[in-house]
Amino acid sequence: MPKLAVRGRVGGRNRCSPLTAVSDTLGPVKSRFAATLLVAAATACKPEVESELPICADEVLGEEAEETQAGAIPAQTWFGVLLKNYNRRTGIVQSPLKDCSGRAVEVELPPERAKCLGASAAAPLPDRALTDGDLLETPIEGSRSLLWVRAKRFDNGDALGPVAITELTKRGVAVRAIGALRAHENRARMRLEPMGSGKVLVVESDLCPKDNPKKCSRVMRLVPLQGDLFTEQALVLDDGSCLGPVQFELFREQEVTLANGDLRRFELTRNVDFTDGNVVMTETVVIKDRSARAPDEPPAVFRNATVQRPLQLEARGIVTKPGVWEKMLADFGSVSVLPAKEK
Repeated sequence: MPKLAVRGRVGGRNRCSPLTAVSDTLGPVKSRFAATLLVAAATACKPEVESELPICADEVLGEEAEETQAGAIPAQTWFGVLLKNYNRRTGIVQSPLKDCSGRAVEVELPPERAKCLGASAAAPLPDRALTDGDLLETPIEGSRSLLWVRAKRFDNGDALGPVAITELTKRGVAVRAIGALRAHENRARMRLEPMGSGKVLVVESDLCPKDNPKKCSRVMRLVPLQGDLFTEQALVLDDGSCLGPVQFELFREQEVTLANGDLRRFELTRNVDFTDGNVVMTETVVIKDRSARAPDEPPAVFRNATVQRPLQLEARGIVTKPGVWEKMLADFGSVSVLPAKEK
């Protein structure tokens, strides 16, 4: 009978011990792989020498995990792997949230860092049993995948939970990198991109206002991968000024009505290029005026501006240069009509 050993690296120490009781977290399962995970080792196991030790792993000794080799692992099994306090029988994750290494998903930041990142006023939604829809999985390379367990939700559309790079092995699954991710979950997509000499997690999702849920904007969030940890960083300017979390709207528009009745539209477009790890965001703002006296005529371009904003990971955060959106709004968003010579 195959044996199950859980090995991990916590606090810089390696450990190898038999799993003697997993029914509280995994519960009864029907698949052959999950059933194998429930088997307890009768004797102590010996650590193996590995070229790359996993942060945490559920490994089935032997080549019995057909679901693993096929990549068809149920969401509930992933919940049990990535969440330390997940109860499979109820589907509930007990608070406080902890990832498989025992690290808290919700961490209390130092006051200065918390102020910079901005504390969200969103209220958490009531706990409920996790379902298949709470797992977002993206294959990345070979037998590795990006996984995000959306274990906790908020009334502004955010979701919070562990995000990880996992690898399917002949013995089961291994977690190669892990961290916490809070992002908008609506139509979320994830990928890894180069940043400097490392990698960055890119999460794109739709942000939809409550008063107009059909008018959504695409937002991008960046979380650097430092070593084997995904760590949220602040967006800062060269002078150290904090701009908040590293999250951008990829398109935005705003309209004002001028004193003469003309309609002025501000349109913002952002594109992020990750070529060779040299991350650059191109930000373009176009201002168009539509005449109230000739509403059927196409709007005329009043102003436009483009700036390239490099994004570089440093010890103080992700450093960039100022954008043009706020400045254009401040300079040309007044309801007053500019003199003709300025136009």
